[in-house]
Amino acid sequence: MAPVCSKIYDDVLDDIFRTVAKKFPEVTDWLCPITGLLMYDTVCAADKFNYECAAITEWFGQGHNWSPQTKERMKDQSLVPNQGLRDTIKAFRDFVFGTAETLTLTWEPHGMRSEVRHVTLSRDDVSRRDAMQMCQALSKFFKELDPIEDLLRRMLRGLKPPKIVVVGDESTGKSTILEMLAMLPFFPRKRRCCTRLAIHLRLRRTPGISRATLTVLSAEGEEEMSREIPQENGWLIVQEEMERLQEELFGSGKEERIIAERSIVVKVERPDVPCLDLVDLPGLTQFPEEKAEQVRKIYDRQLKDDRDSGEQCMYLAVVPASGEVRPSNNPVMKFISEEGLQDRTFGIFSKCDQNSDADVLRALALNESTEDDEPAESLGGVKLCNGWVATMQKLPPGEHFKYHNYERMYIQQKQEAEWFQTPDTPERKQHWPRLVEKNSAGIADLVPRVQNMYLRNLQVVWKEHAMLQILEKEADTELRLRLLGVEEDEEEKKKLAKQEVQRRLGSNSEVTKKMYNSFVAKVLNTDVVKQVRENLAEFAVGKCCPGHTFPKLLQQTKENLFELMELVLLQMDACMVTPVKDILVAKSELCKDGLCDFNIQTASLRLYSTGTCSSQWEVQEKLKAEPIIQLCHYKDYGDRIMKKHTDMLNERKRRLRESLETLINRLVDVDSSPYLEVASAFLDQKANELDYTDSRVIISCKCKQFVDAFLRCCLQHVPHPDQLQDLYEDISVGCETQKAREAFNRPNLRSASSNRGHRL
Repeated sequence: MAPVCSKIYDDVLDDIFRTVAKKFPEVTDWLCPITGLLMYDTVCAADKFNYECAAITEWFGQGHNWSPQTKERMKDQSLVPNQGLRDTIKAFRDFVFGTAETLTLTWEPHGMRSEVRHVTLSRDDVSRRDAMQMCQALSKFFKELDPIEDLLRRMLRGLKPPKIVVVGDESTGKSTILEMLAMLPFFPRKRRCCTRLAIHLRLRRTPGISRATLTVLSAEGEEEMSREIPQENGWLIVQEEMERLQEELFGSGKEERIIAERSIVVKVERPDVPCLDLVDLPGLTQFPEEKAEQVRKIYDRQLKDDRDSGEQCMYLAVVPASGEVRPSNNPVMKFISEEGLQDRTFGIFSKCDQNSDADVLRALALNESTEDDEPAESLGGVKLCNGWVATMQKLPPGEHFKYHNYERMYIQQKQEAEWFQTPDTPERKQHWPRLVEKNSAGIADLVPRVQNMYLRNLQVVWKEHAMLQILEKEADTELRLRLLGVEEDEEEKKKLAKQEVQRRLGSNSEVTKKMYNSFVAKVLNTDVVKQVRENLAEFAVGKCCPGHTFPKLLQQTKENLFELMELVLLQMDACMVTPVKDILVAKSELCKDGLCDFNIQTASLRLYSTGTCSSQWEVQEKLKAEPIIQLCHYKDYGDRIMKKHTDMLNERKRRLRESLETLINRLVDVDSSPYLEVASAFLDQKANELDYTDSRVIISCKCKQFVDAFLRCCLQHVPHPDQLQDLYEDISVGCETQKAREAFNRPNLRSASSNRGHRL
């Protein structure tokens, strides 16, 4: 959208306007539906809505021929200056900074409104400052940070300020809570339609600009589409995008499906918002199971993101106050408890206008007893250190509020305040004052709590974590130089290369141990033993067959065992070539195996034992004392070692083939086989039952002895890790790759390391 002129936006004027809008929601007519800011150069478009001239002109310039408010096609792009509303807004500005005691303003309606609007303002209306809305309260913390947001993102590896995440069951009013907290209408609110995917509202304080951008991201964070959207009716476009994704992924069926592999991000850049993320997640559910599984996947992804960013998220746990209220039985409180999020969670009772027991609700919200001395815990109360807030966000009547969302939100805000201040039933009159007294009545009372946690998080967690990240970034520059593993002294290079090959391929290497054990356990002790026994199973108990057929039977056995031999030889290649090649070219890099456990990893190997280095700096010191060489930078050296290994393996396979062929041939040689015996069947007949026409023979085999011999041959010729660690012998290290040499000689890398202390 078009840049916002500085004379249009003023912090003081904006704060006063918000205060006035709480009392007179109709003044939101003065906000541009596209930018969301007070208008200066007001025009009326063919859809009968008023806009800031620069904003609607750019809207048309982007090729749109439909209304930003109704999404219906506009008959033309004509713009009529609305001088009357311009004068009204100017009069308001003059009154705010003037001295007059009262001001009556009248202006023509726009959009779906038909009645003439008018307000009478007093000096007190523009002088008093009500409790701030959340965006106002948090903006002041980020005025200095926002200009260097891009720098921070690069320096701090994606470290972000805290997020506010709303969680709860379906249809509990989660989206409405976030909308009213931000006072920005971007979250879906279509009746009988639940949130189906994660929706992120990213607020970024950006002086001189007011625009909203909708982006669809894959589960891996890749951008699939992005476009600018108007702000007052942003919720409708988000809703339509959610429905489009459902139809694209699941077809046009009426059943709502959870979209776990996509998320919608709406980035709002304005001069009147903080640097803050709000996240709306689908409602928790148990049935159907497939839906519950997809919802859980989204929640798990949020929890992982929370952990990765330093556990800085704040959670709003929404529990409906309608029906029988027992927070302890609610799935959202079970989720909060199981994930250990209690200290970062704010409890919210929604739909309090549908509550039928004000005494119980007051007891649960304030962790007090009822009039009958029932403690909150016995009623299913859940104590949270950040407390609970009761809310009432009933929508005002009127179809026009589908489009006039700024007015609708301020009316809801006003209705909620009045509803708690002036209760409508005797029971509520008795208990609501206590909620008001304890600052637990309405969204407005939630804002200070969020503000306090946010500030505490910034001061205690984010600032310290940010400084640690910056220091680690500085140290990383020096570490990168050491991890290049380029050595100029030939003798030192040769020594380091020998040590590195022995570390990666020696008998103590987990890689070679795993490689050898895998071959012996899986191929020999499992597959070979099983298949040899299967081939000789009939002989083990004595196979009886016609005498003229046993040579053919033994020939088949021989062929089967030869096939097994070939399988063993193939498995030698599969088990002992790729792992050696992979570990030789693996790059050694810094890793973090625990909160205070830093190390150097080379694929699955670790250079130091667990707990040796509690910081990156300790790793640097050990690398200073005991440098390493990066074998991946010495490609020719690695290739020659690999060729030597392959040649050795081929020779071992040749010998193994010869040994096994000899063994198998001995097995089936009935004249000299130590394992096989062929005897005439009639010799076992009783004397009075002899049948000299019986030509059958019985083949018997010493199966265990043959299996042992087969395994002995294999173990004799399979390369042992002790033999791999000497592959480097008689091979010169040679030169590093050109890319490694260029990185080693890069001036900014070496100067960055030497000047680290000075810059800090």
